[in-house]
Amino acid sequence: MPEQTLEPGAQPEPASNQVARLVVTWLVVTVPLAYGLFQTVRSVIPLFAG
Repeated sequence: MPEQTLEPGAQPEPASNQVARLVVTWLVVTVPLAYGLFQTVRSVIPLFAG
């Protein structure tokens, strides 16, 4: 793993901040994806039900 380089005087982010950022990023990706999949499945069901 490469070392992180910081600007002079910059402080590294706390681990809890990184975890929160990771969770928010995953939510931004997965919520629209899940909604799109739900809508797709909902619109395809009539094709196979009837």
